[in-house]
Amino acid sequence: MLTRLRQSLTTRLLIVFILTSVLLTMLLVGSLFHAVRTQWRGTIAPHIEQYLDYVNEDLGYPPNRERALALSDKLSINIYIEGPDISFSTTGNPLDVSDLEFRESHAHVKRRERRNRKALDPTIRIGEHNDRTVVRNQRGEYSVFYELRHRDQRPRERDRLWPPILILGAILGGCYWLLRRLLRPVQDISSAVRAMGAGRLDTRVPVRSGNDLGVLAQNINTMASDIEQLLDAKRQLLLGASHELRTPVTRAKLAAEMLADSNNRTRIIEDLNEMESLITEIMESERISGGHSVLTLTQVSLPALIASVLEALNCTASTICEFDDTLPVLQADATRLRLLFRNLISNAIKHGDSAQPILIKARVTDRFIRTTVTDYGEGIAAEHLDKITEPFYRADPSRARATGGFGLGLHLCELIVQAHGGRLSLDSTPGQGTVVTVDLPLSHGQAINQ
Repeated sequence: MLTRLRQSLTTRLLIVFILTSVLLTMLLVGSLFHAVRTQWRGTIAPHIEQYLDYVNEDLGYPPNRERALALSDKLSINIYIEGPDISFSTTGNPLDVSDLEFRESHAHVKRRERRNRKALDPTIRIGEHNDRTVVRNQRGEYSVFYELRHRDQRPRERDRLWPPILILGAILGGCYWLLRRLLRPVQDISSAVRAMGAGRLDTRVPVRSGNDLGVLAQNINTMASDIEQLLDAKRQLLLGASHELRTPVTRAKLAAEMLADSNNRTRIIEDLNEMESLITEIMESERISGGHSVLTLTQVSLPALIASVLEALNCTASTICEFDDTLPVLQADATRLRLLFRNLISNAIKHGDSAQPILIKARVTDRFIRTTVTDYGEGIAAEHLDKITEPFYRADPSRARATGGFGLGLHLCELIVQAHGGRLSLDSTPGQGTVVTVDLPLSHGQAINQ
């Protein structure tokens, strides 16, 4: 799930929007902070000091306790008065200023320099700490402290944070939904392209709108239709030509059989057999890869099928078979499985060591019947393993057709295995031999006999 979110274009765009919003917010807050900071000394501080002058006038001189209590209730601040004949607090507790460092405001200094300071003019100093701000006014022999507490306001401030957070979450959720809706054609295109790449060229992209993405979807559908038509035309031509070639090949074989025994007759018959085999492999490959033929599923006993292939190839004596007793009956196309194992065993005979037998094993894994065909011959170089199942690919182009084949056998084997929902893999070491592994899936609901 996390991987899909990281790879999602919608998520990435949303993250970009969030980062952009955060950066813009930081820029805005920084600008406001700088503006307030620059305006504090010249504009805001004089207003506060003027306001404190009004408060001082309300307190009177010397400061009046009753007026201090009234102002404390009205302004929600704590007032402390210290003087030669008074020590008063609206809270009933003395003021502790040991953690404060008072400073005189720059605006007050300028204000004091602009006029002749009288003895009773207040000297304003400000001290701040984490949870409070204290303003000290010195008027003659009396010191008046105004204390503003921050701590009591924090729970209220936390409560006030929840609505903006919820609104922000709703906005982000709406943005995600809108982006996902706008980019849904991209997901449709991605799914359709994957299906087309897997060979399902009849897949089409849903056209949901007439915007640029809708035009792109229409173009992809047009391209897929054109490619499908071209491939179908090529496949039909190849199948038709291969089918038509069978008749003259069959006539040529009959004519060759009527010739007198000679080396030329033998070579002609071998060439005609190879041609017939090539035509068969081409037609079968095109049928399976192009979806022109549906598998004919029947109950298949793998040991019996392999035994019949070995008997047809007349190589029973040079082969060792090891089959698990728990092998279940497969739901598969018997004809194509027979072609599969005939090609694999024929390759093992051609390229194996005649002094050592071919080893065929079959066992049950979690979801597959795994069959391996092992020969101990020349092997395949590592650079050819990834390409050896490609059509008409031959590891040694100079090798004679009698031993090298046409390069269609393993390609056809892979197509047959894939058509059954399985997989084919090769493991080879030059000079030591080759192991071909075929995994055929168990039928749905097939129980493994214990």
